[in-house]
Parts: sequence; structure tokens; C-alpha cells
Amino acid sequence: MNAFFKSKQTHDFSKISASIDIPVRTMDFTFPDEIPEFWFDNNALLTMLLTALSSAFPDGERQFIHSVRNYQAKIEDPVLLKQVRAFIGQEAHHGKEHDVLNAVMLKKGYPVDRIYKRFKKMNRLMQEQFSTAHQLACTVCMEHLTAILADYFISTAPQDLELFNTHVRKIWAWHAIEETEHKAVAFDVYQSLVNRPYFLRLVMIETTFSFLIITTRGTKELLKASGKNRDFKSLYVGLKYLLGGQGVIRKISRSYLDFYSKNFHPWQHDNREQMMKLKDLYLNE
Repeated sequence: MNAFFKSKQTHDFSKISASIDIPVRTMDFTFPDEIPEFWFDNNALLTMLLTALSSAFPDGERQFIHSVRNYQAKIEDPVLLKQVRAFIGQEAHHGKEHDVLNAVMLKKGYPVDRIYKRFKKMNRLMQEQFSTAHQLACTVCMEHLTAILADYFISTAPQDLELFNTHVRKIWAWHAIEETEHKAVAFDVYQSLVNRPYFLRLVMIETTFSFLIITTRGTKELLKASGKNRDFKSLYVGLKYLLGGQGVIRKISRSYLDFYSKNFHPWQHDNREQMMKLKDLYLNE
């Protein structure tokens, strides 16, 4: 009975996944020069963390596209194939739009180009040294990390989007929405064409540590460039937001750990209703 329930439940998640519309939007964001230096909650640490992520997005998104394209010709399911094409379109636009935001921060004197180049080198080495299955598994894992971070702003604390300066708020809301729309695409490709669940869990451990190390390094570099790396009051506020008892990490930890469960599927975190509210608010959809 329990096995039947789990099988039926997994099937239901796949049905949700197949029903998701993944539109490719052209946003063409522009950012005025008067964007404040610390555009997330007027906090240097939090702004530099998000800037480090933004710096990594353009080439990171290209690697995601590359890893899925390795399997595109083998996909027989027409629905999944359509979603893969949409996934590629959305990710390409994410890189393009974050290039614009990164250029603003570069103009303000932040070494975002250094982080970008480091990510580009890392992704080149990945393509040279990792199997196509390993590359796809890395993408699945990163898609889960970005999906649960996006869900923090979609479901857990949508009010925190108000902490972004008005000029940059929409790009982060839009990115969170699209990460949610396509959060199962790479996973569904992996399940249908690779389907090595234990390997995937091991790669998640590897990916999590790599993500933490690289993001921390980039944040420290940017924070040093801001001159706020010794502003202990600001650092305390930022660390409390991230690591405190009611902080981001604590609130997303359950969703992160769900990845290691036997019957995990990204759409078991069904946040479609909350996502629609954000679409209405930020994208007029």
C-alpha cells in the first residue's frame, strides 16, 4: 500500500511537471546610475552576496544549457523536448540580463569580472573533465539550489522582495519566477535518460560544497572592495538574516534535504499558486 502510494505520488508530480508552461520572456532591463551601492536592504554583505551570484550567472547559465543540450537529441517525449527548448531560452535570457546588472556593479568599481572569469574557467574544466552525465547531474543540483532560493522569495518571505531597491527588484523577482517555472526540466531529463539516483545525491554533496566555497570567496572579494568588510554591525545584520534562528538557511533547509529522499521530485514543492501571485505583481501576467 505504501509503495503504491509513493508510486502514485511520484506520477502525480510528473503530471504537474508536464503541465507547466515555460514562456521565454524578453525583458531588456536597464538600470540607472543612481542605483545605490548596497541595493539589498542597504546591507553590504547581502548585496555583495547577491552580486557574487549575479556575477556567476551568465557563464553558469551557459553551462546549464550546454549540459542539457548534450541530451536534447535523445529526448523522445515531445512535452519534455518543448520544455527543454524553453529552458534553454529562459536561461539564455537570464545570462543576458544579469550581464547588464553586472556591468553596473563593475562601473561602481566591483571586481565582478574576476568572478565571471573564474566561473568561466571552472565550467571549461568541467566540460573537459566531467562526463556528460556528471555535467547534467551538476545542473540538476544547481537548479535545485536556485529553485529553493527562489522559493524563499516566492513562498516563504515574498515581502522580502521589498528589501530590494526599486530599480533592481524586478530582475530578481523575474529570475525567481522563471527558476520556479523550469525547476524540474533538467531533473526530468536526468530521470528519463540517466536515472542514477545515488550518483545524483553524491553530486549534490559535491555541488553544495563547491557552491558554498565559490560564492563565499566571491562575496569576500566584493565585500573587501566595498570597504565594509570591517563594518561589524552591518556584517552582524547580514549574517543574522542568512544564518540566524529565523534566517534564510534555516527556512530553506527542509526543502534542500528533501532532495536526498528516495522519491524526490522538484514539484513536490508545489508553489504554483504563490508564483502566480508574483507574476501578477511583477510581470502583469
